[in-house]
Order: sequence, then C-alpha cells, then structure tokens
Amino acid sequence: MKKLLGGFIVLCLLLQGALLFAGGGSQQQSKQGGVTKIRVWSDNAHERTLRDAQIARFNAGRGKELGIEIEYTVYGTNFTDALKIALQAGEAPELFRQDGKVFSDFVNAGYAVPLTELPGGQAVVDQYKGELIPNLHIFNGDVYTLPYNVTTYKFIINKDLFDAAGITKYPTTWAEVRGAAKTITEKGNGQYYGFILGLQSPWTMTTYILFPNGTNTGSGVFDNEKLQYNFSAHAPVIESIMGMINDGSVFPGYEGLDADQMRAQFAEGRVAMIPGASFDVAVYNEQFPASCNWLVIDVPAYTPSGSPYKEIVQATNLLAVSSTARKNPEKTMEVFKFFYSDENLAEMYEEGLYIPYRSQAVALAKKQPAAKGYAEFANVPQKILLLPSPDSDITIEGLVYREVVIRIFAKGYREDPATVLADMDRRYNTALRQLSSTVLESYRAGADRVIRRQ
Repeated sequence: MKKLLGGFIVLCLLLQGALLFAGGGSQQQSKQGGVTKIRVWSDNAHERTLRDAQIARFNAGRGKELGIEIEYTVYGTNFTDALKIALQAGEAPELFRQDGKVFSDFVNAGYAVPLTELPGGQAVVDQYKGELIPNLHIFNGDVYTLPYNVTTYKFIINKDLFDAAGITKYPTTWAEVRGAAKTITEKGNGQYYGFILGLQSPWTMTTYILFPNGTNTGSGVFDNEKLQYNFSAHAPVIESIMGMINDGSVFPGYEGLDADQMRAQFAEGRVAMIPGASFDVAVYNEQFPASCNWLVIDVPAYTPSGSPYKEIVQATNLLAVSSTARKNPEKTMEVFKFFYSDENLAEMYEEGLYIPYRSQAVALAKKQPAAKGYAEFANVPQKILLLPSPDSDITIEGLVYREVVIRIFAKGYREDPATVLADMDRRYNTALRQLSSTVLESYRAGADRVIRRQ
C-alpha cells in the first residue's frame, strides 16, 4: 500500500510539473527566428526592477546579436518546490538561483552541471581562484556556482514607535529587546507590537535568528572548528523571543505569516523591531517602502558586556546551471556571464541592492549607494565568513532544526527551549558520527579562521 501511495504521489508531482510548464515549450520549441530562449528562475524579488531593465537591454542588444532571449521568472515562497518539480519533470530552466539547503541533493541527482562543463566556464571560474569553498561552491571536486554578493545581518527598529513609547535608548541586549517590546506593546493598545515573526517561511529561522547571533555564539549552527553542532548556544535568543511571545509582545497571528507578510507589517509601521539582512535594504526601500522612520542597529548581545565574536557574513551565490543547459551550452554560459558581470553588479551596488563580493564591481560604480540603511548594513569592520554545514549529508532522527525552532515558537513543546535544543544537539551530533571522516573533514575551518573580536 505504501509503495502504491508513493508511486501515486510521484505521478502527481510529474503531472503537476507537466501542467505547470505546458505552453512554456521545450528548449527546441523556444527557438523562433534563430533566437533561443534561455530561462532563468530566481526568488530575488527585491532586485526585480533593475534586473528586468538589465535583461531588457541585453535582449535588445548583445542578446539579439547572439540570438539569445533571456526569459526571467521571479517566484515567491514557492520557489524551491516549483524548482524541484521542474527538475524532476525534466522541464527545469537553464539557470536557477542556487539554494544552499538543497543544492547538494541536486548535484547528486544529476540535476546540476559543473560550470567548467560549459564552453568558457573555466575562464569564468578562474576569476575566483583560491576563493571558492568546498560544499558551498565546490561539490565532488567540481565548481557548480560562484559567490555574487555578501549578506550581512543587523537589527532594525521603528524609531517612531520608540519615540511614542518614550524609549530613548535603543536595545543592545536581547533582555533590553524584550523590555522595549513589552513597553511598546502595552502603549500600542492593540495597534502596535514590539516584535514579529513569520513562521511560514522556515528560512527566517536561520537568516534572521540563528545566523546573526553567531556574533554571540561563535558559529551559525555548526562549529567548523570542533566539527559539531551546537544549537544550545542559541538558547538565550530563543528564550528571549519566547519571553516576548509569552508577554504578548509579538505581532498576533505570526504563526500564519510568511517572510513577505512579516516585513510588510513592519513597513506599515505596526511593529517596533525586526531582525534584518542586507537584502532588506531593498525590501524596505523598494519592495515594501516603509512608511515609518526605521533605523539599523547591531544585533543585540546576550550580555551587557557585548558580543564576543566577529559578525558572521554570508557569501551568497547567485546562479547554478541545470542539466537542461546541455542543449545550448554556449548560450547558457553567455547568460551566466551576463548575470555575473561586474558591470551589472556595479549597478546593483549603486542602487544599494547588494554588497558585491568582487571589489572589481565596486570599482566600476559611478556613485556610492544612497539607499536608506545600506551604509549600516555594509559597515562590518570585524567579520568572518559563514562556512557551510553538513546538513544535507546526514540523516536526522526527527524534525530538522528549522522546524524545531518554528515548533518552539508555536508553543509545540512541553519542555523548555534549552531542553529541546540540547536534544537537537544530541540528534544531530549522533547523525554526524555516521559520516566518513573524509566528508566530515571537508567542513573543517582553516587555521586562519579567527572568530573572536580583536
């Protein structure tokens, strides 16, 4: 019965994929008048306006000369699911935004191909010689993607609500965050709240909570020096947020909000504090223009003495190549190079949409970014690169950590957060022991990785 049910589910997924992409045409059908459509999928909505303009210029100019038309599609929260269905159905776009959480699975399944397999790919890869990291850019010895920008993490406050509540000192610790949230909520009379979550977007648990607090713990979720998981180190921030939930200081209905809905509520001025990443500069300036006076401050510390570790930043990749690209490798590589070009990234920098990975792109910029909040997010004088963790290489007994954190905030456990996190340490580190020493060692940090502040 289970086998029949499993087969039925797979069939449904394939049929869904076929229906989803019907009318879009196969690669051969997309060739009209000597022009080949190269499809690119992403979920980077914050840079859509400028990216569309760049693509329009390419299609009308260089693309027309080469017989290429870029077909660019931006998805919402359903991006990963849509991509999986397309890959399984053999209808994937030639290029897609690389999702680190599942990308190694795509590599192992043969859905992605190395950049060096495409004509001219080796020359592009050589521009990043010595900078590429195993399990982030390199898989099974081959380069599959390249760093594009740097993501930094901060904390964002609504100054208007702080002023209205008479709070003149902005929080520097998580205890102060909870205190400010309580005061602002009480004075808000059901209209304004101190904090907000979006449990329908699991990525916010890492990007907004666990990763930023690496400045308090010394790592994201995986210690690349000791080669072990340490979720318990994040207990102080989890407990502080649970305290705000119990105080009634978190925006109601957060269990049903996704990331966009969460950020839209902040932009409307209904929330006093929200964690943020550097891509949120574009969110609050362009995607959801904020009606409130918002300020960017440092991630709160666990103790009044401050955060002991450097700020964690993430080298974010942009695109990877699907196996579909083998039908038109030369033209796919031309589009890949277009997206990664320093000229295009310089424009993104000028508008404050990205903090470029390559200094060459910054050098090409004709003006400095003036977008509100950009300077604060780019100001990370003491930083360390977030290294990959072996999440996709191990099989976990029970829920994965994002789901566990969501369930904690949804009050789904009888145990206190510290107990739940300790159990997660046990489950994850037990799974680690099943890995070969070679695979595990590939995640070890280099000797030059110094994480404590100077």
